[in-house]
Amino acid sequence: MLCNVQPRNNLPVLFAHDAWYIVFIIFFSFSNGYLASLCMCFGPKKVAQREAETAGTIMAFFLSLGLALGAALSFVFRIII
Repeated sequence: MLCNVQPRNNLPVLFAHDAWYIVFIIFFSFSNGYLASLCMCFGPKKVAQREAETAGTIMAFFLSLGLALGAALSFVFRIII
């Protein structure tokens, strides 16, 4: 949100060069992918054997819900900028 997105209305530009935006996207994509993979691998192992399938299903649902809500809220953040 503090990168150089045009037109600017409310927030200042703290990272003027586009390379910062690319660095942030790379960092967030790797960290999100790694953490989501860890959760999906180890989550079902932390519950009883008979509940592992249900836990995996619930985790997949909430991961998808979080990604969908994040994508939807990006339009709100664009309005704020």
